[in-house]
Amino acid sequence: MNQVKKNFILGIASEAFWGAGLGLILPNTILPLALVDLGQSASSAGLLGSIFSMGICLPQVFSALAVPPRFTNPKSLAWLHFPAIAGPLISGLGFNFLRTGDQGGRLAFLFLGFAVFSFGIGLVAPHWIVCVGRCIPESKRGIYFGSSFFASGLCATLTGWLGSRWAAEGGMDWGYRFCFLFSVLPLLGSVLVLRLLEPIQPEPNQPPPQALWGSFNLLRRKLAEPGSFRMGMVLTILMTLASAPGNLYTVYLREQAHMEASWFQLFTPGVTLGGMAGAFFLGWLVDHHGLQKAFAMAFAAGLASLGLIAFPGHPAGAALAFVFSGFINSAFPVITLVMILRIARREESTVEVGLFNTLMSPWSLAPLFAGWLASTAGYAWAFAAATASCFIAFGLLTKAGNLDQKP
Repeated sequence: MNQVKKNFILGIASEAFWGAGLGLILPNTILPLALVDLGQSASSAGLLGSIFSMGICLPQVFSALAVPPRFTNPKSLAWLHFPAIAGPLISGLGFNFLRTGDQGGRLAFLFLGFAVFSFGIGLVAPHWIVCVGRCIPESKRGIYFGSSFFASGLCATLTGWLGSRWAAEGGMDWGYRFCFLFSVLPLLGSVLVLRLLEPIQPEPNQPPPQALWGSFNLLRRKLAEPGSFRMGMVLTILMTLASAPGNLYTVYLREQAHMEASWFQLFTPGVTLGGMAGAFFLGWLVDHHGLQKAFAMAFAAGLASLGLIAFPGHPAGAALAFVFSGFINSAFPVITLVMILRIARREESTVEVGLFNTLMSPWSLAPLFAGWLASTAGYAWAFAAATASCFIAFGLLTKAGNLDQKP
């Protein structure tokens, strides 16, 4: 077996373990359920969603500048994952040692742990993206990301069902504590498998002096020119806005539709099953039909999700809303990672990769805005704003040029 095939298989196995850990701490269902049980509502769910997105996006360019390029090697990269893994451990220990009635203390540990988790992912993300670029050839990256996130979703489906059952049965007594603490084991397993990959391309160059400001100037120049880079960033922003209410679905169904917590044993796997289908299908679509068609399919799934959640007359409709929500969420790791690797040339190091994602960080406040809109004007307005983003994206896609053209 050649090294590319070994990297392909090992990379999928690593993502499967990571998905198994993530399924126990899903931000769409498990964490909002914990917030509801802690007496919180839509605005808190939106805040937690924004902390997640901001923590992942904001640190990336600074991580790319501060962490040497040798950390794009899998064996070195593994060490960068430990801050992220510490996040759910912090929350789990807080829930373990604080008494059940201490809602304020547990809420603080919940936010602290998952702020650490998201910032830890932001620290590792640009180096992980470039690591994949070093280990997987460009012609296979779409199907690789699709397959690896399919495997991740499959494992997250199983552990997500288990986590939802723990949350429904054990709740504040032991359910959430089990979810957070047991998630650490498969996350560690993912890191151990990642170490076994071997790069087939050399590491990127050290960022030159003034790389950050030079990259900002480069980005400003690219944004001023019509083309795939600018359109790709606009579409990614619209996709962020379209998927923003996803963190509110759980609170909405509990508050407005008065659905029992037991139903989330169905809804949580729905998110991950949708993510699995989206990851595999969108990865295939990117490789065979290009970014434009993949973006269109992602926005269609987002629109279907919003339409179904707005009228939750039956749990089956709500379950499908979660499925389509998972589908559009899968577009972020599949479509945008392929797009970013095409934008950033290897000789420009990890800085451009990190810069793209860092510049997306202001839009990470979209879930917070959706939560505020739902709390002040009603959930219908939050869903309507996301729906408008989908229609704007469809309009842009009909006029876009070739998004697969290299800048």
